[in-house]
Amino acid sequence: MTKFLLEILEQPVAITKTSAYYEQAGGAEILDRMADALRGAPQIIATGMGSSFFLAGALSTLLASRGVSVTPLNAGELLHYGLDSIREGALLIAISQSGESFETVNIVKRLNENGVKYTLATITNEPESFLGKNAHILLPTIAGREEKTSTKTFITAYQVIYMIAARLAGSIVAPEQWDRISESIAKTLDQRDTTLPAMLRALGDAPYIQLIARGSAMAAASQSALMAMEASHTPSQAMAGGEFRHGPLEMVQPGFVSVILAHSGSATFGQLLKLTNDILNFGGRVLLVTDRADAAVAREGLTVVAVDSPANPELFAIPSIIPVQIAIEAWAREAKGIVPGEFTHGAKVTAIE
Repeated sequence: MTKFLLEILEQPVAITKTSAYYEQAGGAEILDRMADALRGAPQIIATGMGSSFFLAGALSTLLASRGVSVTPLNAGELLHYGLDSIREGALLIAISQSGESFETVNIVKRLNENGVKYTLATITNEPESFLGKNAHILLPTIAGREEKTSTKTFITAYQVIYMIAARLAGSIVAPEQWDRISESIAKTLDQRDTTLPAMLRALGDAPYIQLIARGSAMAAASQSALMAMEASHTPSQAMAGGEFRHGPLEMVQPGFVSVILAHSGSATFGQLLKLTNDILNFGGRVLLVTDRADAAVAREGLTVVAVDSPANPELFAIPSIIPVQIAIEAWAREAKGIVPGEFTHGAKVTAIE
Protein backbone atom coordinates (compact mmCIF):
# COMPACT_ATOMS: atom_id res chain seq x y z
CA MET A 1 0.00 0.00 0.00
CA THR A 2 1.40 3.41 -1.00
CA LYS A 3 1.81 6.26 1.47
CA PHE A 4 -0.55 8.27 -0.73
CA LEU A 5 -3.30 5.66 -0.30
CA LEU A 6 -2.67 5.49 3.44
CA GLU A 7 -3.28 9.26 3.68
CA ILE A 8 -6.43 8.91 1.57
CA LEU A 9 -7.69 6.30 4.02
CA GLU A 10 -7.09 8.65 6.98
CA GLN A 11 -9.68 11.17 5.78
CA PRO A 12 -12.73 9.99 7.76
CA VAL A 13 -10.78 10.48 11.00
CA ALA A 14 -9.48 13.87 9.85
CA ILE A 15 -13.04 15.13 9.30
CA THR A 16 -14.14 14.10 12.78
CA LYS A 17 -11.07 15.62 14.43
CA THR A 18 -11.57 18.97 12.72
CA SER A 19 -15.25 18.90 13.63
CA ALA A 20 -14.43 18.17 17.27
CA TYR A 21 -12.01 21.09 17.45
CA TYR A 22 -14.62 23.63 16.31
CA GLU A 23 -17.35 22.13 18.49
CA GLN A 24 -15.49 23.04 21.66
CA ALA A 25 -15.67 26.56 23.07
CA GLY A 26 -12.31 27.75 21.76
CA GLY A 27 -13.02 26.64 18.21
CA ALA A 28 -16.51 28.16 18.25
CA GLU A 29 -15.05 31.48 19.45
CA ILE A 30 -12.62 31.49 16.52
CA LEU A 31 -15.51 31.05 14.07
CA ASP A 32 -17.39 33.91 15.77
CA ARG A 33 -14.35 36.19 15.49
CA MET A 34 -13.99 35.29 11.83
CA ALA A 35 -17.65 36.03 11.13
CA ASP A 36 -17.33 39.42 12.85
CA ALA A 37 -14.21 40.22 10.81
CA LEU A 38 -16.03 39.38 7.59
CA ARG A 39 -18.96 41.62 8.52
CA GLY A 40 -16.73 44.57 9.39
CA ALA A 41 -13.99 44.53 6.75
CA PRO A 42 -14.07 47.17 4.01
CA GLN A 43 -12.14 44.82 1.73
CA ILE A 44 -11.76 41.02 1.82
CA ILE A 45 -9.12 39.11 -0.14
CA ALA A 46 -8.59 35.34 -0.02
CA THR A 47 -5.28 34.07 -1.30
CA GLY A 48 -3.16 30.95 -1.63
CA MET A 49 -1.32 28.76 -4.11
CA GLY A 50 -2.34 25.46 -5.69
CA SER A 51 -5.09 23.71 -3.73
CA SER A 52 -5.16 26.64 -1.30
CA PHE A 53 -6.05 28.99 -4.14
CA PHE A 54 -8.84 26.64 -5.23
CA LEU A 55 -10.18 26.85 -1.68
CA ALA A 56 -10.01 30.64 -1.85
CA GLY A 57 -12.30 30.45 -4.87
CA ALA A 58 -14.70 28.14 -3.04
CA LEU A 59 -14.76 30.52 -0.07
CA SER A 60 -15.63 33.37 -2.42
CA THR A 61 -18.51 31.34 -3.90
CA LEU A 62 -19.85 30.28 -0.49
CA LEU A 63 -19.74 33.80 0.95
CA ALA A 64 -21.20 35.43 -2.17
CA SER A 65 -24.40 33.44 -1.62
CA ARG A 66 -24.51 34.98 1.86
CA GLY A 67 -24.12 38.54 0.66
CA VAL A 68 -20.40 39.01 1.32
CA SER A 69 -18.00 39.79 -1.50
CA VAL A 70 -14.57 38.15 -1.34
CA THR A 71 -11.90 38.56 -4.00
CA PRO A 72 -9.88 35.36 -4.55
CA LEU A 73 -6.38 36.16 -5.79
CA ASN A 74 -3.51 33.83 -6.66
CA ALA A 75 -0.78 34.55 -4.11
CA GLY A 76 1.99 34.65 -6.72
CA GLU A 77 0.15 37.28 -8.74
CA LEU A 78 -0.93 39.23 -5.67
CA LEU A 79 2.67 39.35 -4.44
CA HIS A 80 4.03 40.93 -7.61
CA TYR A 81 1.08 42.78 -9.09
CA GLY A 82 -1.52 43.49 -6.44
CA LEU A 83 -0.08 44.49 -3.07
CA ASP A 84 -0.87 48.16 -3.61
CA SER A 85 -4.55 47.25 -3.95
CA ILE A 86 -4.77 46.10 -0.32
CA ARG A 87 -6.43 48.92 1.61
CA GLU A 88 -6.21 49.93 5.25
CA GLY A 89 -8.46 47.73 7.36
CA ALA A 90 -8.56 44.91 4.81
CA LEU A 91 -9.15 41.31 5.85
CA LEU A 92 -6.58 39.05 4.18
CA ILE A 93 -7.49 35.37 4.34
CA ALA A 94 -4.32 33.35 3.77
CA ILE A 95 -4.87 29.66 3.04
CA SER A 96 -1.81 27.44 3.20
CA GLN A 97 -1.67 23.81 4.31
CA SER A 98 1.93 24.16 5.45
CA GLY A 99 1.70 27.79 6.50
CA GLU A 100 5.03 28.25 4.75
CA SER A 101 4.13 28.68 1.06
CA PHE A 102 6.73 31.04 -0.37
CA GLU A 103 4.41 33.49 -2.11
CA THR A 104 1.84 33.73 0.67
CA VAL A 105 4.51 34.16 3.33
CA ASN A 106 6.13 36.96 1.36
CA ILE A 107 2.83 38.78 0.91
CA VAL A 108 2.55 38.99 4.69
CA LYS A 109 6.19 40.02 5.09
CA ARG A 110 5.83 42.79 2.49
CA LEU A 111 2.61 44.12 4.00
CA ASN A 112 4.19 44.18 7.45
CA GLU A 113 7.32 45.91 6.16
CA ASN A 114 5.16 48.52 4.43
CA GLY A 115 3.22 49.21 7.62
CA VAL A 116 -0.16 48.30 6.15
CA LYS A 117 -2.86 47.98 8.82
CA TYR A 118 -4.84 44.85 8.01
CA THR A 119 -6.21 41.71 9.64
CA LEU A 120 -4.64 38.37 8.75
CA ALA A 121 -6.81 35.28 9.03
CA THR A 122 -4.86 32.08 8.39
CA ILE A 123 -6.33 28.68 7.52
CA THR A 124 -3.54 26.12 7.92
CA ASN A 125 -2.73 22.62 9.08
CA GLU A 126 0.41 23.92 10.83
CA PRO A 127 -0.38 26.48 13.57
CA GLU A 128 3.32 26.88 14.44
CA SER A 129 4.21 27.92 10.89
CA PHE A 130 5.03 31.48 9.83
CA LEU A 131 1.49 32.18 8.67
CA GLY A 132 0.06 30.54 11.76
CA LYS A 133 2.19 32.56 14.17
CA ASN A 134 1.52 35.85 12.37
CA ALA A 135 -2.26 35.38 12.18
CA HIS A 136 -4.63 37.68 14.00
CA ILE A 137 -7.26 34.97 13.55
CA LEU A 138 -5.93 31.42 13.33
CA LEU A 139 -8.22 28.74 11.90
CA PRO A 140 -6.41 25.40 12.10
CA THR A 141 -7.34 22.29 10.21
CA ILE A 142 -6.78 19.14 12.21
CA ALA A 143 -5.80 16.86 9.36
CA GLY A 144 -2.71 15.33 10.91
CA ARG A 145 0.63 14.90 9.18
CA GLU A 146 0.48 14.75 5.39
CA GLU A 147 3.50 14.00 3.19
CA LYS A 148 2.04 13.34 -0.25
CA THR A 149 -0.31 15.09 -2.67
CA SER A 150 -2.99 16.96 -0.75
CA THR A 151 -5.97 14.85 0.29
CA LYS A 152 -7.00 15.18 3.93
CA THR A 153 -5.62 18.72 4.22
CA PHE A 154 -7.82 19.73 1.28
CA ILE A 155 -11.07 18.31 2.63
CA THR A 156 -10.51 19.63 6.16
CA ALA A 157 -9.69 23.11 4.84
CA TYR A 158 -12.92 22.99 2.82
CA GLN A 159 -14.66 21.90 6.01
CA VAL A 160 -13.33 24.99 7.78
CA ILE A 161 -14.36 27.42 5.05
CA TYR A 162 -17.84 25.89 5.02
CA MET A 163 -18.10 26.38 8.79
CA ILE A 164 -17.01 30.00 8.32
CA ALA A 165 -19.78 30.53 5.76
CA ALA A 166 -22.35 28.87 8.00
CA ARG A 167 -21.34 30.94 11.03
CA LEU A 168 -21.53 34.13 8.96
CA ALA A 169 -25.15 33.23 8.21
CA GLY A 170 -25.79 32.70 11.91
CA SER A 171 -25.91 28.92 11.88
CA ILE A 172 -23.81 26.13 13.33
CA VAL A 173 -23.04 22.93 11.47
CA ALA A 174 -24.34 20.08 13.64
CA PRO A 175 -21.69 17.51 14.62
CA GLU A 176 -23.99 14.86 13.18
CA GLN A 177 -23.56 16.40 9.74
CA TRP A 178 -19.80 15.92 9.87
CA ASP A 179 -20.27 12.42 11.30
CA ARG A 180 -22.41 11.55 8.30
CA ILE A 181 -19.84 12.92 5.87
CA SER A 182 -17.08 10.99 7.65
CA GLU A 183 -19.18 7.82 7.36
CA SER A 184 -19.85 8.57 3.68
CA ILE A 185 -16.12 8.88 2.98
CA ALA A 186 -15.45 5.63 4.85
CA LYS A 187 -18.16 3.88 2.82
CA THR A 188 -16.67 5.07 -0.48
CA LEU A 189 -13.22 3.93 0.64
CA ASP A 190 -14.52 0.54 1.79
CA GLN A 191 -16.21 -0.04 -1.58
CA ARG A 192 -13.19 0.88 -3.68
CA ASP A 193 -12.50 -2.68 -4.85
CA THR A 194 -15.99 -2.70 -6.37
CA THR A 195 -15.89 0.73 -8.01
CA LEU A 196 -12.25 0.84 -9.11
CA PRO A 197 -12.42 -1.45 -12.19
CA ALA A 198 -15.05 0.71 -13.90
CA MET A 199 -13.23 3.94 -13.00
CA LEU A 200 -9.94 2.59 -14.35
CA ARG A 201 -11.67 1.58 -17.60
CA ALA A 202 -13.09 5.10 -17.85
CA LEU A 203 -9.61 6.61 -17.56
CA GLY A 204 -8.13 3.99 -19.87
CA ASP A 205 -5.00 5.24 -21.61
CA ALA A 206 -6.03 8.90 -21.47
CA PRO A 207 -3.20 11.29 -22.39
CA TYR A 208 -5.21 14.16 -20.86
CA ILE A 209 -8.00 14.42 -18.28
CA GLN A 210 -10.60 17.18 -18.28
CA LEU A 211 -12.23 17.92 -14.91
CA ILE A 212 -15.56 19.75 -14.96
CA ALA A 213 -17.81 21.11 -12.19
CA ARG A 214 -19.66 24.26 -11.19
CA GLY A 215 -20.15 26.30 -8.03
CA SER A 216 -18.14 25.45 -4.94
CA ALA A 217 -17.50 21.95 -6.35
CA MET A 218 -15.04 23.64 -8.71
CA ALA A 219 -12.55 23.50 -5.84
CA ALA A 220 -12.77 19.69 -5.87
CA ALA A 221 -12.46 19.59 -9.67
CA SER A 222 -9.43 21.89 -9.61
CA GLN A 223 -7.79 19.89 -6.84
CA SER A 224 -8.48 16.68 -8.78
CA ALA A 225 -6.74 18.08 -11.84
CA LEU A 226 -3.75 19.13 -9.74
CA MET A 227 -3.70 15.70 -8.13
CA ALA A 228 -3.76 13.97 -11.52
CA MET A 229 -0.77 16.04 -12.65
CA GLU A 230 1.18 15.47 -9.42
CA ALA A 231 0.33 11.83 -8.77
CA SER A 232 0.02 10.39 -12.28
CA HIS A 233 2.11 12.91 -14.26
CA THR A 234 -0.82 13.34 -16.65
CA PRO A 235 -1.75 16.73 -18.17
CA SER A 236 -5.09 17.74 -16.63
CA GLN A 237 -7.23 20.83 -16.33
CA ALA A 238 -10.35 21.87 -14.44
CA MET A 239 -12.93 24.10 -16.00
CA ALA A 240 -16.41 25.31 -15.12
CA GLY A 241 -19.05 23.54 -17.16
CA GLY A 242 -20.35 26.70 -18.77
CA GLU A 243 -16.86 27.84 -19.72
CA PHE A 244 -16.09 24.46 -21.31
CA ARG A 245 -18.71 25.12 -23.98
CA HIS A 246 -16.95 28.30 -25.05
CA GLY A 247 -14.32 26.66 -27.24
CA PRO A 248 -12.81 23.70 -25.34
CA LEU A 249 -15.76 21.50 -26.37
CA GLU A 250 -13.99 21.28 -29.73
CA MET A 251 -11.38 19.01 -28.12
CA VAL A 252 -13.91 16.22 -27.67
CA GLN A 253 -13.37 13.21 -29.93
CA PRO A 254 -12.93 9.46 -29.45
CA GLY A 255 -10.40 8.93 -26.64
CA PHE A 256 -11.24 12.19 -24.86
CA VAL A 257 -11.75 11.61 -21.11
CA SER A 258 -13.59 13.88 -18.70
CA VAL A 259 -14.50 13.64 -15.03
CA ILE A 260 -17.64 15.59 -14.15
CA LEU A 261 -18.72 16.36 -10.57
CA ALA A 262 -22.44 17.11 -10.35
CA HIS A 263 -24.79 17.24 -7.36
CA SER A 264 -28.50 16.74 -8.10
CA GLY A 265 -29.46 19.62 -5.82
CA SER A 266 -27.22 22.22 -7.45
CA ALA A 267 -28.61 25.03 -9.56
CA THR A 268 -26.67 23.80 -12.60
CA PHE A 269 -27.25 20.04 -12.38
CA GLY A 270 -29.30 20.02 -15.58
CA GLN A 271 -26.62 21.89 -17.49
CA LEU A 272 -23.93 19.45 -16.36
CA LEU A 273 -26.04 16.45 -17.40
CA LYS A 274 -26.59 18.00 -20.82
CA LEU A 275 -22.85 18.58 -21.15
CA THR A 276 -22.26 14.96 -20.14
CA ASN A 277 -24.49 13.76 -22.96
CA ASP A 278 -22.91 16.13 -25.47
CA ILE A 279 -19.42 14.83 -24.66
CA LEU A 280 -20.69 11.27 -25.08
CA ASN A 281 -22.40 12.18 -28.38
CA PHE A 282 -19.08 13.48 -29.71
CA GLY A 283 -17.31 10.21 -28.85
CA GLY A 284 -15.73 11.13 -25.51
CA ARG A 285 -15.84 9.21 -22.24
CA VAL A 286 -17.29 10.59 -19.00
CA LEU A 287 -16.70 9.52 -15.41
CA LEU A 288 -19.68 11.15 -13.69
CA VAL A 289 -19.42 11.54 -9.90
CA THR A 290 -22.80 12.41 -8.46
CA ASP A 291 -25.09 11.81 -5.49
CA ARG A 292 -27.66 9.83 -7.51
CA ALA A 293 -26.99 6.45 -9.08
CA ASP A 294 -29.85 7.09 -11.53
CA ALA A 295 -28.61 10.57 -12.47
CA ALA A 296 -27.98 9.62 -16.10
CA VAL A 297 -29.24 6.95 -18.48
CA ALA A 298 -26.68 4.21 -19.03
CA ARG A 299 -24.91 4.44 -22.37
CA GLU A 300 -21.57 3.64 -23.97
CA GLY A 301 -18.70 5.73 -22.64
CA LEU A 302 -20.45 6.69 -19.40
CA THR A 303 -19.34 5.54 -15.95
CA VAL A 304 -21.42 6.75 -13.00
CA VAL A 305 -20.07 6.71 -9.45
CA ALA A 306 -22.64 7.64 -6.82
CA VAL A 307 -21.47 8.93 -3.45
CA ASP A 308 -23.51 9.42 -0.31
CA SER A 309 -23.70 13.20 -0.04
CA PRO A 310 -25.71 15.66 2.06
CA ALA A 311 -28.70 17.28 0.35
CA ASN A 312 -26.85 20.61 0.53
CA PRO A 313 -24.76 20.82 -2.69
CA GLU A 314 -22.31 23.18 -0.95
CA LEU A 315 -20.93 20.14 0.91
CA PHE A 316 -20.58 17.98 -2.21
CA ALA A 317 -16.96 19.03 -2.76
CA ILE A 318 -15.87 16.78 0.11
CA PRO A 319 -17.44 13.39 -0.72
CA SER A 320 -17.16 13.90 -4.49
CA ILE A 321 -13.37 14.10 -4.52
CA ILE A 322 -12.90 10.77 -2.71
CA PRO A 323 -13.56 8.41 -5.67
CA VAL A 324 -11.34 10.58 -7.85
CA GLN A 325 -8.51 10.25 -5.32
CA ILE A 326 -8.96 6.48 -5.31
CA ALA A 327 -9.00 6.29 -9.11
CA ILE A 328 -5.94 8.50 -9.63
CA GLU A 329 -3.90 6.61 -7.02
CA ALA A 330 -4.65 3.22 -8.59
CA TRP A 331 -4.37 4.50 -12.18
CA ALA A 332 -0.92 5.95 -11.50
CA ARG A 333 0.29 2.60 -10.18
CA GLU A 334 -1.42 0.23 -12.58
CA ALA A 335 -1.58 2.13 -15.87
CA LYS A 336 1.38 4.47 -15.52
CA GLY A 337 3.83 2.45 -13.41
CA ILE A 338 4.30 5.46 -11.12
CA VAL A 339 4.48 5.57 -7.34
CA PRO A 340 1.67 8.10 -6.81
CA GLY A 341 2.36 11.11 -4.63
CA GLU A 342 6.15 10.96 -4.92
CA PHE A 343 7.69 14.33 -5.78
CA THR A 344 10.57 14.08 -8.27
CA HIS A 345 11.02 17.70 -9.38
CA GLY A 346 9.56 19.61 -6.45
CA ALA A 347 8.49 19.09 -2.86
CA LYS A 348 5.37 19.02 -0.69
CA VAL A 349 6.10 22.56 0.50
CA THR A 350 7.18 24.97 -2.21
CA ALA A 351 9.87 27.20 -0.70
CA ILE A 352 11.10 28.89 -3.89
CA GLU A 353 9.45 30.92 -6.62
